[in-house]
Amino acid sequence: MDSTEFKLPKDLAADFPGFKGAGTESCTQIQFEYDILSGKIIDLSLGDARIADSAYAQPLLVNVQRKDLIIRDLGYSKIDSFKEVESRGAYYISRLNPNITLYERRGKDLVPLSYKTILQRLKGSTKKYLEMPVYLGGDANYEVRLTANRLTPEAVERRLRKKIYRKNKKPETYSYLKEMNLFITNVPKKMLSANEIYGLYRVRWQIELIFKTWKSVLKIDQVRKMKADRFRCYLLGRLLWVVLNWEICSVFNAYLNQSESILVSFYKCFTIIKQRVRSLEYILLHRKAKLKEWLLTLFDIISRFGIKEHRRGRAAVINLLALNGK
Repeated sequence: MDSTEFKLPKDLAADFPGFKGAGTESCTQIQFEYDILSGKIIDLSLGDARIADSAYAQPLLVNVQRKDLIIRDLGYSKIDSFKEVESRGAYYISRLNPNITLYERRGKDLVPLSYKTILQRLKGSTKKYLEMPVYLGGDANYEVRLTANRLTPEAVERRLRKKIYRKNKKPETYSYLKEMNLFITNVPKKMLSANEIYGLYRVRWQIELIFKTWKSVLKIDQVRKMKADRFRCYLLGRLLWVVLNWEICSVFNAYLNQSESILVSFYKCFTIIKQRVRSLEYILLHRKAKLKEWLLTLFDIISRFGIKEHRRGRAAVINLLALNGK
């Protein structure tokens, strides 16, 4: 699950309020949650850009099923959410929110654990990953599995380019965080190693690619001046087109994954469908009997030109998803 937001003409601020900064007086947010294994959309909703992701997502935890694996961004990181997921017999992998207090057990006592201490232990270890049980929150009553690893100098440099690491309210905290990745999970070590934890979290990037597709291919964020009611109709129409594209791509993806062990690039798939939207429009309005033929032709094109490429040096998404068998 993740959200994407985009700016609107300031005339829409009364109905779609944004923030105080110039150019952000009016914004809207789309929350999106889906099952990456089945392709099923769980939630697709318009939201208030000013509401925190964690507040929006908490009620949706009723959809969590036993043995699900929940992967969300840092904005959804909340102790109550982790407890709710675990109470439903499910699992989660999350980056550690730097605002959450950490404790470790030393003998019979629980003592605070600082990010400085974690980084020092990583530097003093010959192992790639540091793993340990920790306790979260001010009352330290919730135990989780912490995994940590150091970043390469190149990765640290990329992280420093991000605003949160250049200017923030906790410069000392982020001076340590910029050098390492910290994840918490309730998945037992016997089920997934630290390396597999990190690999699976990278699958979360797929949702970022989906948002990129919506904006760069379908232009969902390009809104001209219009009345609020017209904008709602406009955006809902765009989201219906998103869902239609999604259903076509998901069916093709499932078939190709099962028959040939390959995955469809949703970016390429959406682009190919867009190039053929006029012929689809004509068939739906005038020659519905030709729809099956149109879909078969589309499948042939996507199976040849719409396949997800594997980037050298990174684990392929299809291999990461195969961990589901564990």
